[in-house]
Parts: sequence; C-alpha cells; structure tokens
Amino acid sequence: MKKNKKSKLLIGITMGDPCGIGPEIILKSLKSPSVRKIANYVIIGNKNVFDQAARTLKIPLKYRIISHISEIEDLNQPVSFLSIGDFKSNLMKQKKPTAEGGELSVQCVIRGINLAMSGHIDALVTAPICKEAIHLGGYGYPGHTEMLKIFSGAERVVMLMAGGKLRVAFVTTHIALKDVPQSITTEDVLGTITMSDNNLKQYFGLKKPRIAVCGLNPHAGEEGIFGDEERKVIIPAIEKAKKKGIQCDGPVSADTVFYRALKGAYDAIIAIYHDQGAIPLKLHAFETGVNITLGIPFIRTSPDHGTAYDIAGKGIADPHSMMEAIKTAVKMSKCL
Repeated sequence: MKKNKKSKLLIGITMGDPCGIGPEIILKSLKSPSVRKIANYVIIGNKNVFDQAARTLKIPLKYRIISHISEIEDLNQPVSFLSIGDFKSNLMKQKKPTAEGGELSVQCVIRGINLAMSGHIDALVTAPICKEAIHLGGYGYPGHTEMLKIFSGAERVVMLMAGGKLRVAFVTTHIALKDVPQSITTEDVLGTITMSDNNLKQYFGLKKPRIAVCGLNPHAGEEGIFGDEERKVIIPAIEKAKKKGIQCDGPVSADTVFYRALKGAYDAIIAIYHDQGAIPLKLHAFETGVNITLGIPFIRTSPDHGTAYDIAGKGIADPHSMMEAIKTAVKMSKCL
C-alpha cells in the first residue's frame, strides 16, 4: 500500500476460530498502547461473534464497521471491522471444533489474503484456527501455511518461527512423522535454506546469516549408522547452499543445535520436521513466539499457539504472542 510519510501502516487481523481464544487475544492486543500506536488495524471476522466475545469478556473496543474494501483506505481510523457472513453470536461458548467455526475461519483467511494480495493492507496477522474445525466445515486444508500457498499462488512457502533468541525454519510442516523421510528432497532442503537466508537479510538486518541445518536421524545419522537421509538428501543441499555463498553448517544433531543457537552460534536453524523445531522454540519462547510465512508475496505472521478451546471465554488467555505477531508484522513492513 502506498503511503505518505505521515500515514500509519494498515495491518489486517483475521479473527481465527470463533470458538477459541482468537477474539480475546485480538481484543487484548488492540487495547494495548504499545500495539495501538504503531499502526492502524482492520479486523476480518464476524461482527456478531466478535461483539458477543467482547461483552462476555468485558473488553470494550471501539471500531468502525466497513462493508467494502475501498473504505479501508481511510487510514485515520485506528480500528476498522470488516464483517463476514451470518453466524451465531455465541460460537465462543462451544469451546470445541465446529463446522460453523471452521467455515468462518476459512472465510476470514481467504478474505485477508485477498486484501493483502490487492495491496489494501500492508501485512496480515492471523489468529489461531483449528484443522479439525476446518475439515468439519468441508475444507481439506491442513493449516494456514497451506492455505496461504494455494490462495497466493506461491510456488514454495516456508514456515519460520521466531521467539526469544531462536529462529527456526521448517522443511516439512503438517505431515505425519512416518512420512517425513520419503517426503524430503535435496531441492526442498536447499529451498528452505535459500529462502531463510534471503528473508533473514531482508527483514532481520542480518548481512551474513549463520544457518545450521538439523539432521533427520539421531546424532545426524552417525555416518549412516542410524539412517542415510543425511548423506543422500541433506548434505548435498548444504553443499549447494555453500556454493551460493550462504553460511551454512550441518547436518547438526538436533539434540545440541538449539543449545548452540541460544549461546549465539547461529542466527537460524533449519528443522527437517515440525516437532523437531517447534518443541524447543515453544519451550524457549511460548508466550512470545511468532509464526512467519516466507515465500508469499506479502507479509503474514501469527501467534505460535493454537485455539486453546479449554480456556475460551474465561478471560485468561495470554495475548503476548499475538502482540508480538502484530509488532513483527509492522517491523517487517517497514523493511519494504
């Protein structure tokens, strides 16, 4: 979005699963002065559901209702709301995956992607959704990352999680662990390394990122004793990355690489599968971790936690990961 020097950035925020804590963490985040002062916002969700959540949680929030994309361009409004669909207002009370919640979640994400692709918003921040609810709603998407790839037309996307002193990019994401060995290719590993290197330079101010690549097997295969994926797939990718001038080590055993990164040895780690990277990052920075999608033609971030159905509507959800997702989106937008 083109702006004059005095204009604030405009950040789109999707409501997430209405049966979870999405509305609550959005409300709490947008009440925070540190968030309000850095950008203007448009919430993409259902007004009835959102207002009911605000009343239940006793978190009032003033916003302007808009009905058309063109109205978003009035940047003087701190918070706007683009309402989607006709849904029951009491969805938050369900506290479980529902078809209606899945339908609304998907509609919000698609609308948010369209707004980002058309340049009406500077970045997209997505509240948590539930894969089971999405499937109940009739959609087969595994998660946000896959939806973003499909609807943005991106050839390759990479999930990057950042929190505290750790940044972790993933070669594979939402697939069964048993399918990982046959799913990874040298091209996939190399693409993840290259995209991570490019984005660390562009958005995080690192001139020469130091990247470590995890092995797949225990002790990175121990010279083929515990598996040959390192020798056949991962090492060739690392060698090709080095030929491109990327500072890249590995394969490094996953049981030590995160400790070494926390001590300052690496700027980012390439994890081969989801839990290999997500567990240590969330252990280190659960309250402030952010999920970033690389490879799409716009900036997208999200909290690194789920819908938390069990505490929905109780007013006890921690908004800090959402706040960090918003702040990260703003910082990245300023790099463009």
